[in-house]
Amino acid sequence: MRRLAGLVLALTTTGVLMAGCGDPKVSPEEGAEGTAASRAEVEEAVREVGDVARGAGLEVGRLTGGWSVCTPEPPSLEYDAGGGGDPGDLSPAAMVAKVTDALEAAGWKVENAGTDPRPYGVLTRGDLRASVGVSRRYPGQVTVGVVGPCVDTTNEQDDLLGETYDVPLD
Repeated sequence: MRRLAGLVLALTTTGVLMAGCGDPKVSPEEGAEGTAASRAEVEEAVREVGDVARGAGLEVGRLTGGWSVCTPEPPSLEYDAGGGGDPGDLSPAAMVAKVTDALEAAGWKVENAGTDPRPYGVLTRGDLRASVGVSRRYPGQVTVGVVGPCVDTTNEQDDLLGETYDVPLD
């Protein structure tokens, strides 16, 4: 009898825990509002980062953004945007340092910067994280970008995955 009671308790507990696993933390409406607000915040920040980088001499080209998965269950997404460009007369490493310094002067906090394995800068402001680095995909180019925080979503926001958005520089 004790074994049966223990088994029933174990199965009931497992069932309750599994039933709650993966349930969204927000309603579809709240997920839509959260993703819209995060995208707007990141795009505003990446425009600023792009302007600061241009002011430092980086020839920033097209900026784009998109969504990626933070956690599959319960669902959450993060939005990031960025682009790259030619460092002009400076070496890519010198441009990374110059843009990192310019972003720090514009109010971003340097979290980490270095040259190994290649030049980079990681900066934060609130929930946003900006990055500057030498492109791995396009040798000689320097990239800039901003990523927002993970946003609680529902499966209704899954259609955002795989979309690419242009972020026009002002």
